[in-house]
Amino acid sequence: MDRIAKAELLACKNPYGFSAGLHHFVDLWARDSLFATFGANEAGMAGVTKKTLETFLRYQRRDGLIPYRVMRTKSDIGKYLGHPTYLPRPRPNFRSRQSGGTVADGGLMTIIAASQYIGRTKDKNFLRKQYGALKLAVQWYEKQFRGNLIREWLLCEWADAVLKLGNTLYTNVLYWKALEDMSRLAKALGHQNDAQTFCKRRDHIGALVHDRFWNGRYFADWIDWKRQDYFASHPNMLAVLFGLTDAKGARAILTYAGIHCWNSFTLETNHPCYPFWRIPIVHHVIGMADYHNRGCLWLQPGILYAAALHQTGEKAEAKRVLTKISEKIMEYNGVYEVYEKSGAPVDRLFYKAEHPFAWSSGLFLWANDLVFGKKYG
Repeated sequence: MDRIAKAELLACKNPYGFSAGLHHFVDLWARDSLFATFGANEAGMAGVTKKTLETFLRYQRRDGLIPYRVMRTKSDIGKYLGHPTYLPRPRPNFRSRQSGGTVADGGLMTIIAASQYIGRTKDKNFLRKQYGALKLAVQWYEKQFRGNLIREWLLCEWADAVLKLGNTLYTNVLYWKALEDMSRLAKALGHQNDAQTFCKRRDHIGALVHDRFWNGRYFADWIDWKRQDYFASHPNMLAVLFGLTDAKGARAILTYAGIHCWNSFTLETNHPCYPFWRIPIVHHVIGMADYHNRGCLWLQPGILYAAALHQTGEKAEAKRVLTKISEKIMEYNGVYEVYEKSGAPVDRLFYKAEHPFAWSSGLFLWANDLVFGKKYG
């Protein structure tokens, strides 16, 4: 299964780094491409990680914002039928094509992935060269939100098939982690004042996340006019892995996930279901209203669940979970974007799961190294 995942990730390599996939996700998406680099660093592809980071940094705006997507192709019907028309040169996206809102996670993921890459490779030359750009990236959030939690418009976070507005857990967990990583990177270069500044901001954002999102069992999904107490598995797993919780909180989150979201080989995206009206009408029309709503099953939350179990000392259970995911990869001889409840990759009238899928491939390689101590040649 690790051989399959490595081949799938390698297939997504291009001159600019890792694309999200090879069919209709041929662009570089920050969350897809940069989470994929976690495994690339472990599997002998750190050079592609570096190229991916350089691509996102190259298209950084003058004010510091890094794109959430670097487009390699036109957005036309041919692209979504698997016949993309490539642009003469890549083009950055900063705003959602669905809602027009600014998508905030590009810079956060770039900082987090850069920290992972530097920690793994000890590439201080890269850090020295890019430190100014990384610092400018994190300062954009401080200036935009004036020390408060990141606030987003509709359809701008990872679960961009659900109508959420306001402070989303996913993006603010990334914000906390990016501040922690910037403090670490600053310290590595001897920039003690920067390190202290980022550390203070991290503590402030962490306190806000705990105060506003924690409901006693897990972190709520988002906050608009009130706290929306849905359980979103992906960002809750990240909160555990990144260390945003104490041991008691981590155990509460993992217990809730195991009871309410485990579904034979991965975690459901959320619990309970989002209501009908929170899903954009186009997703209902094309038969994909369950894309991010307890219908389609993604491997990423399950992979993160295994890693979080391992990190909290549940090592036997972590191995069991990751083995289930491994069996699914072997069953279909590939890593797919989304699966049906039956376990088969999604193949519906108007939507077919992306394959190969870099995000899940890279995360699996990273988790396999963590949980099983697998070393790649």
